[in-house]
Amino acid sequence: MAKEFARKFYNSTRWRKCAKAFAQSKLYICEMCHNKTVARKSTEGQRFIVHHKVSLTPQNINNFDIAYGWDNLMLLCLECHNKIHSKDNNTRTMHFDEDGNLVAVDEPVRVDE
Repeated sequence: MAKEFARKFYNSTRWRKCAKAFAQSKLYICEMCHNKTVARKSTEGQRFIVHHKVSLTPQNINNFDIAYGWDNLMLLCLECHNKIHSKDNNTRTMHFDEDGNLVAVDEPVRVDE
């Protein structure tokens, strides 16, 4: 989920142009699953996220190399992006929109033994 301090950054023309150019350079292929996850689902309307390897913080958001440097970016499908941001992949799945905002959380069904 985009934090309050980063909303202006993610909505900026500069970031959107950077993210679009980066995604195009990766041919819209997820760098984790290589679209194997996407292939199992309908690819119509598939969304990708340009993910920061080193997360943005109030302290580093103005650091060009961290915010815009392609060495710090990674193209992910939504499912892989959700896995990265999930604290424990076995307990829940988080879903993000194209801006990185949390839109849903799927909690697993637990069976008491």
